[in-house]
Amino acid sequence: MSEIRIETAKYITYINMSLNKKPVIFAAIIVLGISLYSFTRYSTDYFELTRNLEIFANVYKEVNSFYYEDLDHGRLMKTGIDAMLGSLDPYTVFVSENQVERSRYMAEGRYDGVGMEIEEKEGQIVVTFVYSGFGAHDAGIMAGDIIEKMEGRELAGFEREDVIVFMRGASGTDLEMTIYRPWEDRHFTTTVERQEVSVPNVPYSGFIDDGIAYVALSTFTPRSSQNIRSKLRELRDENGSLDGIVLDLRDNGGGLLTEAINVSNIFIPNNTLVVSTEGNLDEWNRTFETNSSPFDTETAVVILINEKSASASEIVSGVIQDYDRGVLIGRRTYGKGLVQNVRPLSYNTQVRITTSEYFIPSGRGIQNVRYEDGKAVDIPDSLRAVFSTKNGREVLGGGGVAPDIEVELPETPEVIRELKNRNLIFDYATHFRATVDSIPPAGEFDFDRYKDFIAFVEERDFAFKLDAEKTLDELVAQAEPGLYGNDIDRQVRQIRSAIEDAKSTAFEDHRDQIIRLLEDEIVSRYYFQEGKTRQNLTRDREIQEAISVIRDQERYRQILASE
Repeated sequence: MSEIRIETAKYITYINMSLNKKPVIFAAIIVLGISLYSFTRYSTDYFELTRNLEIFANVYKEVNSFYYEDLDHGRLMKTGIDAMLGSLDPYTVFVSENQVERSRYMAEGRYDGVGMEIEEKEGQIVVTFVYSGFGAHDAGIMAGDIIEKMEGRELAGFEREDVIVFMRGASGTDLEMTIYRPWEDRHFTTTVERQEVSVPNVPYSGFIDDGIAYVALSTFTPRSSQNIRSKLRELRDENGSLDGIVLDLRDNGGGLLTEAINVSNIFIPNNTLVVSTEGNLDEWNRTFETNSSPFDTETAVVILINEKSASASEIVSGVIQDYDRGVLIGRRTYGKGLVQNVRPLSYNTQVRITTSEYFIPSGRGIQNVRYEDGKAVDIPDSLRAVFSTKNGREVLGGGGVAPDIEVELPETPEVIRELKNRNLIFDYATHFRATVDSIPPAGEFDFDRYKDFIAFVEERDFAFKLDAEKTLDELVAQAEPGLYGNDIDRQVRQIRSAIEDAKSTAFEDHRDQIIRLLEDEIVSRYYFQEGKTRQNLTRDREIQEAISVIRDQERYRQILASE
């Protein structure tokens, strides 16, 4: 141990004396910041570690001394740290002081701010969503507003993350904002009070059919399980009983492991294994069991999942599948089965480190890829180990969690892709909200201004290319002039004519899909996230499949029976 202290002191002296241009204290901090415990964990690594630290110090000394411009030490060090951690896996990351508040939201489900979402669009900061009941909403800010200034500072050209830092601050403080409202051609200044913003982790719950309860969970933040239990209890009391429960984990990127355990506990008995973790340290090798009475272990359960369901979502869905407690519907999950722990650093920064891997009750992992030198290495299904559920059904390890009933993601037509890329659905919803004071309740709203929408789009010189058109353009561009004759030239013209015919009918061919997107966006302007979720329920294919499975109990039992 004393030998290590001597080496550390040597590096501090070496760095401070050898950098003849200006002292670089944080280079020494790197040496100091490496715990003595870390050095002594693996004594065989000691020489390699000290050797590379010396090389690093030498490189930094030479660059600092001889680079032709002054260095931005903070940016340079951040780049080096990010590159170092990036060679490991995507989840081991440095969290700067500006990002700590965002991490707090991910861990606690709350932050101090104004309660709105923003995006950078064409060099402007645009409000994309306002949460009901918080400062921005109370100040009358609306989706579609352009933020020009904050506290007198022009925002044009600012990155989104930088503006988010401006919006965050101590609860009770004020933020002066200058807004441009395009549909009124009006500039105004307003003061927004910052407050603790708690975004609901259960954005919607209700009945999707007689006796079938539905609960959407958007993230695994604190009280997720309590909120689900509370909603289910309310629905059961309202109806007298429940014929089925649908838990929607689609687009849920995960969150707290403790909440994944507690949500699983809603449907499985007390003292039941949920997940185990394995890492390089004994303290990371742990097993986790349920620790309270379940809400219901008998009623039919369906879990909705998709490719954006990750981490804690995969634990819950995998546990339900491993114990044959319910049916999974949707698409294969993301496949994030690695555990991160946050370690505090100096100057209010943090490092989030992958410390272990999850394993669910059947013994399988859910990690989709392995990482070699920071690069993802996919594992084909043919090489994945086979495990068994409680009833003996075969399931594969790794690769996320596969649904029992797959509902394929519909292909997005080119016209819709371009409408989204141009933000025209968002912009039309802004236009609609500015001209229509009220609409029917969410779930009952039917958009009937499709011709108006098309005219709105045409006024903005909307154009798009079919994939076939892009392919044809590439082939023609690669062909040498004069290489093909009149017959080929005629066929190319015929193909282009057919493409133009298809494009001319695209808005009518995909009318239903476009209207659905418009309805969702418009409803969110009047009834916020809860309204948007409710509006979507009646035509959701996965939800209709869930209702069908719950109603057909013979099919439900066959899916969960041994194969």
